[in-house]
Amino acid sequence: MFTYVWAFDDLGDHEAVEAYARPFRERGGRVLFLELEAPQSERLLRNVGESRLAEKPSKRNLESSRRSLLELDTRYQLNSGGMFDEREDYLRLENTLRTPGQVADEVIAHFGLCAPAEAKVVSRVKGLATPG
Repeated sequence: MFTYVWAFDDLGDHEAVEAYARPFRERGGRVLFLELEAPQSERLLRNVGESRLAEKPSKRNLESSRRSLLELDTRYQLNSGGMFDEREDYLRLENTLRTPGQVADEVIAHFGLCAPAEAKVVSRVKGLATPG
């Protein structure tokens, strides 16, 4: 899993995303895409949130981080506008009023993934889980 700020109006970004996915597909892997949308006002609030700052040192320079977010929003189309909504490997969610847990539940259900507890059981059955 990785996150990526995708400029949907930049062909180079489309090519980069495909290049990231290709090695997994070539080995028979399943590549899934989740687009999370929230209005700029919400993203600006989240950008200074305690958990985000704890996990992303690059965001701790608050003024620089704010300026970057606003500049990227002005320069690029950062929402797909539904261009992939018909694809089975793609899910677009407006997540302003959803908790991370709710988003995870929707993603698991939409893509038919096993929940973390189920994954642990499957791993134990296959002998892959660590003791504990």
